[in-house]
Amino acid sequence: MDQQKKTTSGALQAPLTAPSNNPTAPAQALLHNPGAAQALANNPGAAAAAQAFLGNRGATYQPLLNNTHVGQQHMGVPGASISKPSTGEALMMKGHTGSHALIRSDRGSMLSLSDDNVMMKQVLATHAPDGREFDVRPLLNLVEDILNRATQHVDFLVKGTTQAQIEMEEKALQANHIVMLEALTYTIDRIASELSYKALGGSDAHATTTAIFNLLSSYTWDAKLVLSLSAFALNYGEFWLLAQIYSTNQLAKSMAILRQLPSLLEHTAPLKPRFDALNNLIRAMIDLTKCVVQFTQLPSTYISQDVPVLETAINLFPTAVYWTIRSMVACGTQISNLSSMGHEFGISTTESWELSTLAHKLRNIYELLKQQLNLCYQYIEEKTDVAFYQLLLTLFDPNALHIDNMKVLKALIYDKDDKLPLLDGATKRRVSLDVLRRKNVLLLISSLEFANDELAILEQIYNESRIHATRLESQYEVVWIPIVDHSIIPLPEEMQTKFENLQSTMPWYSVQDPLFIKKPVIRFIKEVWHFRTKPILVVLDPQGK
Repeated sequence: MDQQKKTTSGALQAPLTAPSNNPTAPAQALLHNPGAAQALANNPGAAAAAQAFLGNRGATYQPLLNNTHVGQQHMGVPGASISKPSTGEALMMKGHTGSHALIRSDRGSMLSLSDDNVMMKQVLATHAPDGREFDVRPLLNLVEDILNRATQHVDFLVKGTTQAQIEMEEKALQANHIVMLEALTYTIDRIASELSYKALGGSDAHATTTAIFNLLSSYTWDAKLVLSLSAFALNYGEFWLLAQIYSTNQLAKSMAILRQLPSLLEHTAPLKPRFDALNNLIRAMIDLTKCVVQFTQLPSTYISQDVPVLETAINLFPTAVYWTIRSMVACGTQISNLSSMGHEFGISTTESWELSTLAHKLRNIYELLKQQLNLCYQYIEEKTDVAFYQLLLTLFDPNALHIDNMKVLKALIYDKDDKLPLLDGATKRRVSLDVLRRKNVLLLISSLEFANDELAILEQIYNESRIHATRLESQYEVVWIPIVDHSIIPLPEEMQTKFENLQSTMPWYSVQDPLFIKKPVIRFIKEVWHFRTKPILVVLDPQGK
């Protein structure tokens, strides 16, 4: 029989076990331990509640991606070539303050060491942020909506079916975001013009990319990406907007004729593979841009730029931004050629390999950054868990004063206001923590392994107390706190079913989702309240003591 314990917070806990020699007999009484009784000596209400509940009877209680893309292609940088990468190899190049991951093969590199050094020096020479910062997410939401709609038009035109409606992000239309767009319109238009006119003139892709970097020299890396993608979306969206409405709108029809769209759209089926290659690259551009933006949203309270996992990612930003903008230039060239030459434009093997190789390269960079992003999330989680555990220690400090028990219960069970965290065992409805405000609360803490006879005895005692609800010793509420392994998320189906079955038999309150109980709370319950495997009760008074 586990010995009863008094916690440092003054709360009472006791194992709930059934004697092996008599499964139907009550367990050792919770309050018969002098130390436990002393813990509640100054708390008559909580002591009475615990005594009433248990009575004298007691209770039974990623490595780098495998790079298999094939192709040998000049990418517009003098001397640079694309070759068949060997599996799992990567070249870590020193540039700026860190390293840039580039894929290489045994026979040659996608970009030779000297060429990459020259390229990155040119890119970094243009980077001179002036300290201006703005939230790029609303603009990115708008751009993603445009590109998502545009990349669906090929199937729409080939199949002749109605395009599914995609809901616009409302926050992209809010007044403050409109003001932001007005401030950025000039820059976006300049980049859009650069993409269009340089593509028509057959300019070198690297030179066009560098020119765009010069236009964006004062912006941060994430802003460079989003502004460039906005300009590309402006051009690509206009192209497909005309394609969508030219047959029903006379103005659009006239403009479409100038762009040779009627001729082009009559041959959408044979052109579909070409558009699929474009859309695949566009999707890679969007994913990589969103990934870079996610790094800028990391809470600086818990992670700084000098933390190795974040520093490694930041050192990849110049490479990520360069190749994403370079991909926009390649897409822009394809669109311009289609517009100017119509369906007679035939994509060459060289251009085909360029699109697929760029998409492959962006995917590699994306996987590298995504891996670092996950490591950053893990680092932040560890920091927040430590901070939350310290908060619990502070809340349960014997000298801490609380007006009621809400702050304590929110920390233990659920600290947000977006969900109803409790299930009422009597009505089977979800309720808020307010039902426990300023009440004596008995926390029934257990794993999902709960013996039926133990549960039956607890239920009998609880039901008897409800009959005499006006008595002082009956004025308490019970809440089941389920403890599960957070390393298994989401919970396996059999474990979820086991939880729901056990929850359905309880007449008292229970936590609606076992994953509401955070890892630092479980650590606190184990280290401070000494929970192991057998169920325990922790009694809290109306102030959460």
